[in-house]
Amino acid sequence: MSLSDAIDQAERLAQTLDRHIDGLEIGSALRYRLAGSCLDVALEHHKAVVLLIARHLPGSAFSIMRLQFEAYIRGVWLHQCATETELTAFTKDRLDRSFAALVTAVEGLEGFSEGILTKARQRAWAAMCSFTHTGYLQVVRRNKQTTLEPDYGDDELIEALGFANAIALMAALEIAHMAGKEDLSRDLLDVAGGIATPEPAP
Repeated sequence: MSLSDAIDQAERLAQTLDRHIDGLEIGSALRYRLAGSCLDVALEHHKAVVLLIARHLPGSAFSIMRLQFEAYIRGVWLHQCATETELTAFTKDRLDRSFAALVTAVEGLEGFSEGILTKARQRAWAAMCSFTHTGYLQVVRRNKQTTLEPDYGDDELIEALGFANAIALMAALEIAHMAGKEDLSRDLLDVAGGIATPEPAP
């Protein structure tokens, strides 16, 4: 798959998710408002990643990959795991839980027990942090032989789009779950199945 095709697929996925979840009604309790907001941020980050890559701004796109992942995990955790005390602590930015602990809690839920999220965190967390905090992985991709400018391979950009797509799809599925629309979850999986994870270019 070419980078251009991967961008087109990611744009179509964003449009598809919006079309299916816009207007869904969720509860008005604090839990739902906090969780829904986190998941909405994850979806916005997906659109930003796609837009930035399409506009040839890959450094900024890679810098928010971690933020999208965090927004999704926090959304699921707030929705299904957090106690009332923890919800209150979150509203004061005083939540005493590491990100790894949030992932572990989420993977204790039905449907999350395969360990995929933990594997993603263990495999990619250090790299995501380096990109977010302008570490070596970010800096080295701006050092060409004679110039300082973005130097990302198409395979890296396609992989980033695939990751962002997958997180966006999972965020939309969680929103559908919050709205009690399990049939919509099945529909989302059907329509997005061929879009969410573009393969790297050969």
